[in-house]
Amino acid sequence: MAVDKEYERICKKLGFIPSEYKYDGPIEEDDTWVNPFSVLTVEENDYLYENGYLYQK
Repeated sequence: MAVDKEYERICKKLGFIPSEYKYDGPIEEDDTWVNPFSVLTVEENDYLYENGYLYQK
Protein backbone atom coordinates (compact mmCIF):
# COMPACT_ATOMS: atom_id res chain seq x y z
CA MET A 1 0.00 0.00 0.00
CA ALA A 2 1.59 3.27 -1.07
CA VAL A 3 1.92 5.91 1.58
CA ASP A 4 0.14 9.09 0.55
CA LYS A 5 0.43 12.66 1.82
CA GLU A 6 -2.81 12.54 3.84
CA TYR A 7 -1.67 9.39 5.65
CA GLU A 8 1.73 10.95 6.39
CA ARG A 9 0.02 14.07 7.75
CA ILE A 10 -2.22 11.98 10.02
CA CYS A 11 0.77 9.94 11.28
CA LYS A 12 2.61 13.15 12.16
CA LYS A 13 -0.46 14.46 13.97
CA LEU A 14 -0.76 11.21 15.97
CA GLY A 15 2.96 10.80 16.55
CA PHE A 16 2.88 7.11 15.59
CA ILE A 17 1.91 4.73 12.78
CA PRO A 18 -1.72 3.65 13.35
CA SER A 19 -1.29 0.04 12.14
CA GLU A 20 1.59 -0.45 14.60
CA TYR A 21 -0.28 0.98 17.60
CA LYS A 22 -0.41 -1.32 20.62
CA TYR A 23 -3.06 -0.52 23.23
CA ASP A 24 -1.43 0.17 26.57
CA GLY A 25 -4.35 1.73 28.40
CA PRO A 26 -6.09 0.41 31.49
CA ILE A 27 -7.96 -2.88 31.49
CA GLU A 28 -10.74 -1.45 33.63
CA GLU A 29 -12.67 1.69 32.81
CA ASP A 30 -10.58 4.77 33.56
CA ASP A 31 -11.90 8.24 32.82
CA THR A 32 -8.41 9.77 33.11
CA TRP A 33 -6.95 7.76 30.19
CA VAL A 34 -6.93 9.71 26.92
CA ASN A 35 -7.41 7.82 23.67
CA PRO A 36 -4.53 8.86 21.36
CA PHE A 37 -6.89 8.82 18.37
CA SER A 38 -9.05 11.53 19.98
CA VAL A 39 -6.83 14.20 18.37
CA LEU A 40 -8.17 13.18 14.95
CA THR A 41 -11.30 14.50 13.30
CA VAL A 42 -14.10 12.18 12.24
CA GLU A 43 -12.96 12.58 8.64
CA GLU A 44 -9.38 11.60 9.52
CA ASN A 45 -10.59 8.52 11.43
CA ASP A 46 -12.82 7.59 8.49
CA TYR A 47 -9.89 8.02 6.10
CA LEU A 48 -7.71 5.62 8.13
CA TYR A 49 -10.51 3.06 8.41
CA GLU A 50 -11.71 3.23 4.79
CA ASN A 51 -8.18 2.92 3.40
CA GLY A 52 -7.19 -0.01 5.62
CA TYR A 53 -4.58 1.83 7.68
CA LEU A 54 -6.04 0.71 11.03
CA TYR A 55 -5.54 -3.00 10.43
CA GLN A 56 -2.76 -4.73 12.35
CA LYS A 57 -0.02 -6.17 10.16
